[in-house]
Amino acid sequence: MFFVINFVKDVTVSPSDLSKDLTKIIKVKLFEQVTGTCHPKYGYFIKIISVGKIENGLIMEGSGDIVFKIKYQVALMRPFKGEVCDGIINSVMAEGGIHVQVGPMKVYIAEEDLQDGYTLDKKSLSYISDRNKPELKVGAKIRFRYKEIQLNKNNNEFCPIGTIKGKYLGSLED
Repeated sequence: MFFVINFVKDVTVSPSDLSKDLTKIIKVKLFEQVTGTCHPKYGYFIKIISVGKIENGLIMEGSGDIVFKIKYQVALMRPFKGEVCDGIINSVMAEGGIHVQVGPMKVYIAEEDLQDGYTLDKKSLSYISDRNKPELKVGAKIRFRYKEIQLNKNNNEFCPIGTIKGKYLGSLED
């Protein structure tokens, strides 16, 4: 699911950057620090939509660095248990199961969570159906349901587990 939320962040600028376009430097630093990161409560920072007020900077004693407080609005993506989502298979594992890419997240779908009738072809590293369903292979588009959402506290990344068992789930290929 996607959200738009307002945040405030401190951005540090070194004295050597003061002779340049300061507003542009502050915005670039903000984009670099925020885009693609994950907040454990709100999800992945997909895109900064707008940058609001940049408050006057505070000079840090000793280093001379200047800290600016910036208000900004960001689009976030966060998975929820039970949510249905589309993604692209980016790996089929020889041990069984697939990984599906959804934006910045990789979703694991275990072999037992594939629809009945799929078996792993270890030669082609794809799942073949005995029921005339499309092959599940790298690059194939699928629809799945989030079965479980875990947060890896070491790197603040979501580790979702999905399933394609259920009505209207599975391959989106013809």
